[in-house]
Amino acid sequence: MCAIPAGRRALAALGPREVLVTLGAAGSLLMTQGRLRRIPAYRPRAVVDPTGCGDSYCAGYLFRRLRGAHPDAAARFGAALATAKIEQAGPFTGSADAVAAILETRETTAGRGGA
Repeated sequence: MCAIPAGRRALAALGPREVLVTLGAAGSLLMTQGRLRRIPAYRPRAVVDPTGCGDSYCAGYLFRRLRGAHPDAAARFGAALATAKIEQAGPFTGSADAVAAILETRETTAGRGGA
């Protein structure tokens, strides 16, 4: 993980206002306004198919950001969506309500709910 801080600084120097780095079961990193925050992953009930989890995370993040959510809240939603995805084979076929249930009820890799 030693290359991640240098990598995120290099990406931030290119000008994006938000930088996301997904780390699988270790969660993700979110940098906005020069601040770096770790967003924990939500614990899945079962690991069925990890293919596309990073893409699902990004889709969830963008879904919430485009609806006005704060970056931290959007990242937590993305993490919960990735958890919903990993619990099923193939593409995500659930709903925003199913993702919201994960946000409300699941443990994270950092403890109970949230970041």
